[in-house]
Amino acid sequence: MAVADTLAAMITREQFATSSWHQDGYDINPSDPTMITADDRKKLVDWCYHFVDHFQLSRVTVASAMNMVDQFLSITSTSIRNAADANAVRAVSDEAIRDKSKFQLLTITALYVATKVNERVALSSDLFVEVCSRAYTVKEIEDMERVLLSGLSWRCHAPTTHQVGLSILSLILPYVDIPEASWGFIIDEMKYLIELAVLDYYFSTQRTSTVALAAIYNAIGNMRSKGHREQLKDFLSVIMECFDFDHSKQITGVRRKLQLLVAKQEEMVLREGSEDERSATPPIDA
Repeated sequence: MAVADTLAAMITREQFATSSWHQDGYDINPSDPTMITADDRKKLVDWCYHFVDHFQLSRVTVASAMNMVDQFLSITSTSIRNAADANAVRAVSDEAIRDKSKFQLLTITALYVATKVNERVALSSDLFVEVCSRAYTVKEIEDMERVLLSGLSWRCHAPTTHQVGLSILSLILPYVDIPEASWGFIIDEMKYLIELAVLDYYFSTQRTSTVALAAIYNAIGNMRSKGHREQLKDFLSVIMECFDFDHSKQITGVRRKLQLLVAKQEEMVLREGSEDERSATPPIDA
C-alpha cells in the first residue's frame, strides 16, 4: 500500500497548500492594459520548456516552477506570519502582476529554484543571467529567490501533476491486464496533456489532482481498445471513491477544457505548418 500512502500524502499536501492561496488564482483581467495576460504567461512557459530541453532537463521542472509562480501570485498575506515578509511578498506580487519585466524575473527565478529542487545537475544563477542576455543581474535573481521562498514559506517541493498522475496509474497497474505498449501510450499521452495544461492559465486555478485525473481520463479515451478503456475507467472510479478528489463534475469540466486546448494546439500546428525555432532569450522585453 506504499503507493496509496504516497498518493494520500500528495493530496494532503495539495489541500494544505491551497488553503494558503486564493482558489481562483491571481486576477488576470484582459480588459486592464496595465496587467500581465494569460498570453504573457504562456510565452514564458514556452521559453522555460525550450530552456530545459536545451539543457536536457526534465519538463516536469517547468511544471514545478510554474506551480511556484502561480502559488506565489495567489498567496494570501495572512498565511505569512512575519509582517515584514508579508509586506515584501505582497509588494513583489502586486508589481509582478502589473509589470511584465518583474513577472518575467519571477518566472526565471522560479525555474532557477526548480532546477535546484528537481535536477541532479545544478545550474548557477550566473548561467541564468547569460541565457537571459543579462536582462537581469545575479543579485536580482537571488533577491527574488529569497522573496519567492519566503512567500511560499519555503515549501517548494509540491507534488506536480505528473507525479500525482503516475501515482494514480501505479495504483491501477496491478489490477488490469493491459499490454505494456498500451501502458506506454497512456503514460506518454498523459505527460503530453499535462505539459499542455501548464501552458494555460486556467489549469493553474485547478487542483493538481484534478488536472492529473482529467489528463488520465482523456488519455484512456484515446485508446483504441474499448475493453481496455472500460476496464481502466472502472478502476479509476474505484480510486476516486477512496481518496479526497474533486467531484466528478469538476473533473469532467477540466477534461473538456483540456480537450479544447488540445484541439487549439493541433489547429495552431497545422496553421503554422511547422514550429518556428525560438530564441533562447526571454520572450517578453525586459
